[in-house]
Amino acid sequence: MVNKTEVVDTMQALVSELQKNHAQSETTSYVSETLQKLKKSDGVAFTGSLQLFFNQANIVKISDNIQLNKEEKTLWRKLFAFNSLGNNLWGASL
Repeated sequence: MVNKTEVVDTMQALVSELQKNHAQSETTSYVSETLQKLKKSDGVAFTGSLQLFFNQANIVKISDNIQLNKEEKTLWRKLFAFNSLGNNLWGASL
């Protein structure tokens, strides 16, 4: 069972890695802003915010034209693996 802490911790690790190499990028800003929203959200607000992130993050990243390093790619994929759990129908402990 996935919990909020696992999602937030993964996103925090991603933000930390992105800030090392892409501090001024739109992608880093978007992930960081979403992280702050998720930390303040619970239940349906949390899953809704996370689903919005899943819907938009790749578009932001492609538009930003940044290349992720190996660690960033690993964290990006780990974060997006939560997308397979679905929107508000998560089997998650939030």
